[in-house]
Amino acid sequence: MAFLSFGETALGLQKELIHTYQRLNRTWMERLEVELALWSRLVSDLASCKSAADVLKAYADHTTRQFRVSAEEVRDILNDYQEIARKISMVEVENMRAARDQEPEVSHDYVSESRVTH
Repeated sequence: MAFLSFGETALGLQKELIHTYQRLNRTWMERLEVELALWSRLVSDLASCKSAADVLKAYADHTTRQFRVSAEEVRDILNDYQEIARKISMVEVENMRAARDQEPEVSHDYVSESRVTH
């Protein structure tokens, strides 16, 4: 029975992880689109520059936006990995409970002492 329980639990985890990975894939595609938009904007900003000061401002603005987006991405990635780790650890806890429930109970009604005297 423990194996059957483990199989059901593993199948459930696999389905959850597949859904999570699909969501992460969509998120990564959105991040790529954001990156593309950032770089396209920089190219556009640089094309409209009329002086060195304009170029420096365009790069400074781009760098600020890039840092902001990168910080959001790191936060999201860490949250995603925490979610995956939580799901996997929940399965481990369930497996430990199932294994514990399958162990035969040991009666502690008697205490046997054996003393060896020489």
